[in-house]
Amino acid sequence: MLLKKLKVDYFGKFSKREINLKPGINIIYGENEAGKSTLHAFIKGMLFGIERLRGRGAASKEDVYSRYLPWDYPGAYKGQMDIKVKDKFYRLQRSFHANNRSFTIINLETGRELKLKEGHISELIPGLTESSFCNTISIEQLKAQTDTELASQVRNYITNLSIAKSKEVNVEKAVRILKEKKKALESIPYDSQIKDLSKEIEEGMEKEEKIDALTTQLRQLEKEWANLNMQLNKPKSDKHQKEEELMGKLPVILEKYNIYNNLSEEYSSLKKQAEELKDKIAEWEDEAKGVFALKDSIYEAQMLSSKCEEYLKKLHKIYNKDEEESKNIKKIGLIYIAIPIVMSLFTYLVTKSLMTGALLFLLLLIIGGAFYIYTLNKYKNILLDNQRKENEIKERYLESETRINSILEKYQVASVQKLVQKQEEYLKLSVSIEHSKELLSNLNERIKELEDRCDQLHDTIMLYMRSFISEEELTYEAIERLSDVINTKINETEKKQSQIKSKLDECNLKIEKIRWELSLMEDNEVELNKNKEQHKYLIQKQKENNMEIAAINMALDTIGELSVEIHDSFGRDLDKAVSKIISGVTDGKYRDIKIDEKLNIKMGWKDNYIILDRLSAGTIDQVYFALRLAVADLLLGKNTMPLLLDDTFALYDDSRLKALLTQIKDRPQVLIFTCQKRERIFLKELNIPFNYIKI
Repeated sequence: MLLKKLKVDYFGKFSKREINLKPGINIIYGENEAGKSTLHAFIKGMLFGIERLRGRGAASKEDVYSRYLPWDYPGAYKGQMDIKVKDKFYRLQRSFHANNRSFTIINLETGRELKLKEGHISELIPGLTESSFCNTISIEQLKAQTDTELASQVRNYITNLSIAKSKEVNVEKAVRILKEKKKALESIPYDSQIKDLSKEIEEGMEKEEKIDALTTQLRQLEKEWANLNMQLNKPKSDKHQKEEELMGKLPVILEKYNIYNNLSEEYSSLKKQAEELKDKIAEWEDEAKGVFALKDSIYEAQMLSSKCEEYLKKLHKIYNKDEEESKNIKKIGLIYIAIPIVMSLFTYLVTKSLMTGALLFLLLLIIGGAFYIYTLNKYKNILLDNQRKENEIKERYLESETRINSILEKYQVASVQKLVQKQEEYLKLSVSIEHSKELLSNLNERIKELEDRCDQLHDTIMLYMRSFISEEELTYEAIERLSDVINTKINETEKKQSQIKSKLDECNLKIEKIRWELSLMEDNEVELNKNKEQHKYLIQKQKENNMEIAAINMALDTIGELSVEIHDSFGRDLDKAVSKIISGVTDGKYRDIKIDEKLNIKMGWKDNYIILDRLSAGTIDQVYFALRLAVADLLLGKNTMPLLLDDTFALYDDSRLKALLTQIKDRPQVLIFTCQKRERIFLKELNIPFNYIKI
């Protein structure tokens, strides 16, 4: 399998990022926190998916799902990866989101989707499981482990492969489970359990005796309870019952008394309001008496005002006529002068006689003067007549004006318009009087209603009060005495009832306590029989347990014997593969690695074999690396899978790193995730081609 292209839609810090990978060595370089481990996790997730942890594991460091869940677009948690398997190209499409999880494989040549029965990549690439991926071709630096712990991890890894030939079958775990099972069986305290059951059986017999005693005591207490309950619920006499009913009505009577007081106060208040309103109505009626006289005065004033306006119009007409007559007299005078002059000039021009013209002028002048004097006298007579009429009109105007002023002065207003407004005020006053009378009528009805209601309440309260105390008047002090008398009687009755209830409660408590004790021992007889059966059962189980321990011992002996036989066949191939890789990495320093039947790793050096624990952390890490490569080739096929190295070379010196790069240069594809620059430098020095990707 070769990885061709990574298309990270939304994963961790990446969004819409494409990375093209090539056969051979690919260096993916980035500073710390640039996203190298994120891409490594993306490749693993595209192959096997990412499960969301639940419970305490959620959002922890081990929760890969939450670690790489996009912050901005969590719903777009997905990606694509193009791969080549043999001669065919495929596209893996996966959605990681827990609410929309999906995985599809598309054949890029045909465009068809591969039908997966179980939805696992192993259906396309046999043998490729998440476990084999993590323990072989995906290699990370062993960060915080000590040398001893590192050697132990390598030893445990080979243990499972030596016996089961597969990392999926954890033989060491199976052995551990058998030993734990044996230890658990041996730890079962059958002897102590049988002893404890015997003691419980004895205690059960004692409880049976106690149950009999408590049952007798319970019957006596139930009889006492019945007597007290009869006293408490004894029927009351009619007189006593009636008195209790009356006493129970005290809160209602007190409430009625409060209502009585409130209604009395309202009655007094309304009574006062009615008297004040009655006086106000009388006052307003006196004021309204002059409304009819005012109406006549307004009519007279309006008529006189109309006449005054008519008089003014007549005077104006006379003035205009006098002025017009004056203008006519002047025009006539000019005509009488102009005619003699014109006629004299005409005669002179015709006769050429000055004397004739002068005589004609004088004659015409005398005649015109006579006519002018006549017309002037006629105008004077007309003027005198107009003067007389004017004086009469002025006299009538002054009489009307005087009368209007008299009317206005009477009502103390400045104009006839104000007088009309005065009438409107009187009309409003009349409306107010009618409204007030209606309001007074309503007040009187309410007062009568309150009076009747107060009388009714007074009689009811007094009738109730005389059932307990002798009072003649309804006063606050009488109500207080009534409350004291009734409360005293109620308290005495309640005290007597309380004493009976107290005894009844005490008796109830004893009964409940005994019943509780009996309920605790209710299953004693069943438990006793059960314990007897369990006692018999444990004796039988003890025999079976001893037989199972013997079977586990036999299984452990068989696995131990098989491990030696399996190691002889599978171990040789594994020794050769690991030895070849380590020899190349260490430049021939370590050429022989042995894994004995006790699963200890030894390194051949100068005709001796050194235990792996005694070597440096860097050498142990290299052995672990070689072991992974060897196991990957044995389980997944030689040189068929890409190799993912995530900061794997932290413990390698320069010479061993160069040797390792030379060892892996011929593998079909290697992805080196690193924050160091020396891998790139060494590959250039060794003339090894590589694809450089910076993120």
